[in-house]
This record gives sequence, C-alpha cells and structure tokens, in this order.
Amino acid sequence: MENYYLAKTNEMRKELQACAPYTEDFFPLTSENRVIPAQSEMIRRYFMDKAGLDLDGIAASDMTTWEKVLKVCKFVSKNIRHANQREPLEDRNAITLWEYSKRVPGGFNCRWHAILLSELLLSIDIKNHFVTCLPKDYKDQDCHVVNLVWLPELSKWAMIDSDMEEYVTDSNGIPLSLEEMRAEVIAGRKLNIHRNTDQTGLDYMQMYWAKNLYWFSMHLAYAYDLEGKDASYDTYVSLVPPEYNISEDPRYFDGMGITTNAIAFWQG
Repeated sequence: MENYYLAKTNEMRKELQACAPYTEDFFPLTSENRVIPAQSEMIRRYFMDKAGLDLDGIAASDMTTWEKVLKVCKFVSKNIRHANQREPLEDRNAITLWEYSKRVPGGFNCRWHAILLSELLLSIDIKNHFVTCLPKDYKDQDCHVVNLVWLPELSKWAMIDSDMEEYVTDSNGIPLSLEEMRAEVIAGRKLNIHRNTDQTGLDYMQMYWAKNLYWFSMHLAYAYDLEGKDASYDTYVSLVPPEYNISEDPRYFDGMGITTNAIAFWQG
C-alpha cells in the first residue's frame, strides 16, 4: 500500500508541476472585515456556558497566536470527530453546528468543522478563512476544507485542520500555508505533517494533499454566517492554474469569482 500511495503522490505532483505559473492579472477584489463585536461576545459567552471553552481566557493569555489556534483546534477535534452528517442544517454557524453535534452524535464533515473553527477563532480576533482545496479531476468529489489563519508574530498564513487533526511545518517547525505546501509538493519535497493524536496514515496524507492542492476556493470576507439560509453577502473566489478551464468543471457555479493571480488571492 505504501508503494501505491508513493506512486499516486508522484502522479499528482506531476500534475502540479505541469501547471503554468500563476499570473499577475488584475484582481479588483479585496478582503473585508465584517465581524460584528456583539456577535463575537455572544459566541464567547455561549461556548463558555455550554461547552466550558474559555475563549476570553485564551484571548487574554500570553500564548502566541499559533498556540491559541492549536488550543481551539484541539477543542473542536476532541469534541467532534470526522463523519458524514446525518441531517441537513439550514443555518451553519458556530452555535448551530455545536448544537447539531450534541443533538446528532457522530460528527460531521470537514466543511462544517472548518466553519465552526473559523467562527471560534474570529470571536477572539484571529483572522482566518476556511478554504476548499480541490483536485484537478472533477469526477473526484473528495476535496477537503481547512482553515488558513494569520499569524501576526510571523507575518504569515498557516494551515490548520481540525477535521484531520493536523498541520504542516517546514524543517524549522514553522507552520506552512496552503501556498507553501503546494510549493513543497511541486519541489518534490515530502510534507512534514503533524497529526495531533495519531501519526498513522502519513503516506496516505502525502497523496491526499498532492491531489487536493490543484485549485482553491474561499470567501473573501471575514464574517459570521457565511453559509446557510441566512448567509451574509460575500464574494466567493477561486484560484485556478492558468490554462485550466474551470467553466467546464461542474463544481463551478455562476457568481464564483475566478483568478489566476495567487498573490492577490492570498492577500488576506
């Protein structure tokens, strides 16, 4: 099985290496912070009362931003495992997702994980996006959704995944962004994957990430309630390799912004 994963990793790496370089094409959109302080306070109070999660204490501590992220991520991972949800949920935000997890035990998928983690982090002023990471093959429905957090102490983005309980670092232990992870795969280097509870399955994850770093989609706004019945107005944008005709991909939908400018897309 290890040889199979290695062969598939090399196959997916070649797909990334074959991509034309990203462009500097004009990209008129910028991220907007629309986090409502009263809603942040409500989330912090709710999770203290209902889950014993002291977000105010975490925010006021002398931990680094990354240490705070890991602590909140561990809370989500510990309490909600990965699974396909059993029921639909019209309103998807931190509170409704937590209440769903208590009402319908068993866990939920990576997208719901990422939405929950995103809103918990936003409530303590940690800037982040939840990002969909997709393969080239549109017949492959196994994409992945993770969080991308801003670390002001390091002036950089870092990927964190509460669903798979993992993150990736360089050789010095610095957490990597999705952009940096993609560059590592293209360069032929093995990703230094850290799993918070289980170090098994790392060969599979090398293949999984090589496959799912082909193109990306995310909301530009920093806000609550970005998805669901009462979704906030927002611009949803995809970063695709030049020459990739996303309009023929069934995962594309009308209204999705498209860019081949990686610098602009990851601008924050």
